[in-house]
Amino acid sequence: MGGEARTVRLLLFAQARELLGFRERSIVVDPEETPHQLLERISPGFFEKILGARVSLDLEYCSWDCPIGEAEELAVIPPVSGG
Repeated sequence: MGGEARTVRLLLFAQARELLGFRERSIVVDPEETPHQLLERISPGFFEKILGARVSLDLEYCSWDCPIGEAEELAVIPPVSGG
Protein backbone atom coordinates (compact mmCIF):
# COMPACT_ATOMS: atom_id res chain seq x y z
CA MET A 1 0.00 0.00 0.00
CA GLY A 2 1.31 3.39 -0.75
CA GLY A 3 -1.34 6.11 -0.78
CA GLU A 4 -1.77 8.96 1.65
CA ALA A 5 -3.44 7.63 4.81
CA ARG A 6 -6.85 9.17 5.48
CA THR A 7 -9.91 8.64 7.64
CA VAL A 8 -13.11 6.88 6.62
CA ARG A 9 -16.32 6.57 8.64
CA LEU A 10 -17.07 2.87 9.20
CA LEU A 11 -20.74 2.01 9.81
CA LEU A 12 -21.75 -1.44 11.05
CA PHE A 13 -25.21 -2.98 11.24
CA ALA A 14 -26.75 -6.11 12.78
CA GLN A 15 -24.28 -9.01 13.21
CA ALA A 16 -21.25 -6.90 12.23
CA ARG A 17 -22.09 -4.36 14.94
CA GLU A 18 -22.51 -7.14 17.51
CA LEU A 19 -19.25 -8.83 16.49
CA LEU A 20 -17.11 -5.69 16.58
CA GLY A 21 -18.91 -3.97 19.46
CA PHE A 22 -19.56 -0.58 17.85
CA ARG A 23 -21.95 1.01 15.36
CA GLU A 24 -19.80 3.79 13.98
CA ARG A 25 -16.12 4.64 14.14
CA SER A 26 -13.55 6.70 12.25
CA ILE A 27 -10.79 4.44 10.91
CA VAL A 28 -7.49 5.40 9.28
CA VAL A 29 -7.11 3.71 5.88
CA ASP A 30 -4.81 3.72 2.89
CA PRO A 31 -6.82 4.62 -0.26
CA GLU A 32 -5.51 1.44 -1.92
CA GLU A 33 -6.83 -0.72 0.93
CA THR A 34 -10.01 -2.67 0.16
CA PRO A 35 -13.02 -3.07 2.46
CA HIS A 36 -12.06 -6.76 2.78
CA GLN A 37 -8.53 -5.88 3.92
CA LEU A 38 -9.83 -3.24 6.34
CA LEU A 39 -12.29 -5.61 8.05
CA GLU A 40 -9.71 -8.38 8.30
CA ARG A 41 -7.21 -5.87 9.74
CA ILE A 42 -9.52 -4.69 12.51
CA SER A 43 -11.17 -8.09 13.09
CA PRO A 44 -9.14 -11.12 11.93
CA GLY A 45 -11.51 -13.89 10.86
CA PHE A 46 -14.37 -11.42 10.27
CA PHE A 47 -15.50 -13.15 7.07
CA GLU A 48 -15.59 -16.55 8.77
CA LYS A 49 -18.10 -15.15 11.29
CA ILE A 50 -20.21 -12.91 9.04
CA LEU A 51 -21.63 -14.57 5.93
CA GLY A 52 -23.50 -12.83 3.15
CA ALA A 53 -22.88 -9.25 4.23
CA ARG A 54 -22.54 -6.55 1.57
CA VAL A 55 -20.44 -3.43 1.55
CA SER A 56 -21.07 0.08 0.30
CA LEU A 57 -18.76 3.02 -0.25
CA ASP A 58 -20.45 6.43 -0.08
CA LEU A 59 -23.93 4.84 -0.30
CA GLU A 60 -23.20 2.67 -3.36
CA TYR A 61 -22.82 -1.11 -3.22
CA CYS A 62 -19.39 -2.29 -4.32
CA SER A 63 -17.13 -5.32 -4.26
CA TRP A 64 -15.29 -6.24 -1.07
CA ASP A 65 -12.13 -6.12 -3.20
CA CYS A 66 -12.41 -2.62 -4.71
CA PRO A 67 -10.07 0.06 -3.32
CA ILE A 68 -11.59 2.42 -0.74
CA GLY A 69 -10.06 5.34 -2.65
CA GLU A 70 -11.52 8.72 -1.75
CA ALA A 71 -14.69 7.35 -0.10
CA GLU A 72 -15.72 9.05 3.12
CA GLU A 73 -18.07 6.32 4.36
CA LEU A 74 -17.90 2.53 4.33
CA ALA A 75 -20.95 0.56 5.51
CA VAL A 76 -21.25 -3.17 6.24
CA ILE A 77 -24.83 -4.21 5.44
CA PRO A 78 -26.30 -7.51 6.65
CA PRO A 79 -27.96 -9.98 4.30
CA VAL A 80 -31.54 -9.00 3.54
CA SER A 81 -34.29 -11.52 3.02
CA GLY A 82 -37.56 -10.81 1.40
CA GLY A 83 -40.19 -12.25 -0.77
